[in-house]
Amino acid sequence: MQAARGEVVRITTVSPRAVAVRVGRPDAPVLRRALGIGALGGVVAAGLALAAGAAGERLYVLLPAAHGGFPGWLRGPLAGIGLRLDASVVSGLLVVAFACYLVALACADRIPMRLAIGAIVALHAVVLLAPPLFSADVFSYIDYARLGAIHGLSPYAHGAADAPGDAVTRFVGWHEVASPYGPLFTAASYALAHLSVGVTLWIYKAIAALAGLSCVALVWSLAVRTGQEPRRAAMLVGLNPLFAVYGVGGAHNDLLMELLVLGAIASALREQRRSAGAQLVLAALTKASAGLVLPFMLAGAPRPGRALAGALAATVAVGLAALAIIGGHPFEFVPQLFAQQRLVAHFSVPNQLGVLLGQGGLTPSIRATCTAGVVLALAWLLWRTLRGHDWIAGAGWATLAALVTSAWLTPWYVVWLLPLAAISPSWRLRGATLAFCAYVLATRVLSHLL
Repeated sequence: MQAARGEVVRITTVSPRAVAVRVGRPDAPVLRRALGIGALGGVVAAGLALAAGAAGERLYVLLPAAHGGFPGWLRGPLAGIGLRLDASVVSGLLVVAFACYLVALACADRIPMRLAIGAIVALHAVVLLAPPLFSADVFSYIDYARLGAIHGLSPYAHGAADAPGDAVTRFVGWHEVASPYGPLFTAASYALAHLSVGVTLWIYKAIAALAGLSCVALVWSLAVRTGQEPRRAAMLVGLNPLFAVYGVGGAHNDLLMELLVLGAIASALREQRRSAGAQLVLAALTKASAGLVLPFMLAGAPRPGRALAGALAATVAVGLAALAIIGGHPFEFVPQLFAQQRLVAHFSVPNQLGVLLGQGGLTPSIRATCTAGVVLALAWLLWRTLRGHDWIAGAGWATLAALVTSAWLTPWYVVWLLPLAAISPSWRLRGATLAFCAYVLATRVLSHLL
């Protein structure tokens, strides 16, 4: 068409991408946003189904504590949904949750921040309302406190079998095993010993959920300080089914330990060395595995003497408090740690290595090789840290090496590793952590189906 005289003609070009969007082909960022939001919903929905299924039926795979009976106080508020699951459905839900988790991580940069935070909080809320999932360990916590505070027996020398008439004994999974937990956790647990078993259980559940969310909040804050994308870091931890469903859902004290570890890291990054050393010792005296982080923090500190002073002060303070509350030697839990390391989990990496080599499982030579391997790995990682490499990454790799070479492995142990990987500058550590999580979940799903 010919333009009129004096009329200005503007010719615009339209990109092929814009044309494609107009004719209906979805824009890649929009598609990733939709996939990410859908994946968030999938993780929460799978968690809700597992929580409601645990409350609705005595299924040992999902609720080992149910071997002691299934009273109303154990079922929790989700029992009214009336959902019934079997082992295959439980396994399928775990796979769906983990697959959605990976998709959400891949699309994290397109997911609105509020939706990501909301999904993490919702997942923690639904597993809080469930009975203790996939573990009866929380009843051991209750039992050890009652052994000491009510029956006058040291939890470091006695197990549930030594007080068979106690109300919690029938729910405990390990009757002959003394406590492997640190004196800080054990002494603090005495405060709940005289409450009913049901009330104590739900207090522990609430503590675990609050600790889990607090860990996620600290991961967000620390990711900002270490230059990581905080939304993805928080999702890496808070949406992980092993962290939320197994860790928070099972009310494990690993969450309290990791909260203290993250507090110590925050103090170290603020150059508050004494506080950092004290908090790491408090974490190790909650559960000893936190002690792996301490040498790396010291190796990365310009003045490690301050952290050592804080660590020593915390050790003395906890020792005196535990002596007054528990009585006897406050560090009697150490022999129990060595005893626990003699246990063998069928799907631990060393045991499966023995199976692959045709040995039928873990052998003394494989155990010795794994022990030597983790010692060499720790030495090499410490040497790298002393030469200026990131100490948080070093602690993360050391934790992963310890988990891979340990003969005793449970799914909630990834609570030790995930926050370190999330705030570390090492993308290789995050990749290795996700691969390890996939291995742990796959073996757990397989065990549910066998």
